[in-house]
Amino acid sequence: MLKEKLEQITKPIVSDITNQQILYGMAVRIPALDLLKLFSDSEFEDFIEEWSSSYLAEKVNYKKVYKNRGAGDKGRDIIATLDDKEVLWDCYQCKHYENPLTPSVVWVEFGKLCYYTYRGDYTIPQKYIFATSRGLGSKLKDLIKKPEKLKGELIKLWDDKCRKQITDTEEVILEGEFKKYVQDFDFSIISFLEPLELIEQHRQTPYYITRFGGGFTKFRVDPEIPSIISNSEVTYIEKLLKAYNHDSNEVFDIDNLKSKYKKHLSRERIHYHKALSLAIFERDTLPEGMEAFEKLKTSVFYGIIDTVESDYSSAFTRIKETTKVARSLQLTGNALTSLVEDDDKHGICHHLANDNKIDWVDIDE
Repeated sequence: MLKEKLEQITKPIVSDITNQQILYGMAVRIPALDLLKLFSDSEFEDFIEEWSSSYLAEKVNYKKVYKNRGAGDKGRDIIATLDDKEVLWDCYQCKHYENPLTPSVVWVEFGKLCYYTYRGDYTIPQKYIFATSRGLGSKLKDLIKKPEKLKGELIKLWDDKCRKQITDTEEVILEGEFKKYVQDFDFSIISFLEPLELIEQHRQTPYYITRFGGGFTKFRVDPEIPSIISNSEVTYIEKLLKAYNHDSNEVFDIDNLKSKYKKHLSRERIHYHKALSLAIFERDTLPEGMEAFEKLKTSVFYGIIDTVESDYSSAFTRIKETTKVARSLQLTGNALTSLVEDDDKHGICHHLANDNKIDWVDIDE
């Protein structure tokens, strides 16, 4: 008989813990392809709306992209038009099922395509594309790759799969001119996107990070500082000039600044545009409505306002003390936090001045 060996329980020692583990525990991030399969119906619908509104509508050469929300969609989920008259178009059928699509699930979709184009409810699309959460089964893929075989199977199974399923108001009988129409129909327009292709297209939208995580996939571009001051810079530049005048008791304009002010202005423009590049990065990378840069500005405002409102003998000193405080701020809880540098916080001070949230010269000074 084996003898028990008892050992007193001791506390485990954990070393080399990462910030990711602190935030998310020991869980391994689920790959996007697997996560797509786990989406609920509503999550998949949101995913498709993100993809179609940002990828199809902006990255592909479509004029307009529509989502069909009606119950009687006539076999069209996403309509992507190719011309101004909306005669030429592509159709995207977006399906979310627990298993890969099989022919039995989509025969009626092919029936709708034939029936409604025959009736003239809409023109024949240039492409008819399946976009699905779990892809297509091998049988359906094989049929789509062999359009004539697909046509033959559709005709053979019409009475069982389409005759009573296309509309709730009538039977669609495959006979006469309509049968000839189906026999002549070009089923080579039908294709499909693999789930991984769909994800890679979604990756090119601002919604990918919020949907799948994994951090920023784009690099932030260093700003180019325009030699000519733009109209959008006028307010904060005028406030800087006013501060220089207050400091020296002389009147300067942009063309006759003393050397120390000229150098300072040059540096402050660099900081302003550095912060502006962060706003542009958000615009190009994150979904609309997050307002991460605006929230950063608010955080900086509350971090510096006491310094701005403190008494200084010189407005120029106020600028330097305020931007010093801004650079030392610890900003957390923002979607852009991992990208924020000291120069950004410095530059945000001038964005706040540009927005007339702060002034360097007190009216009583």
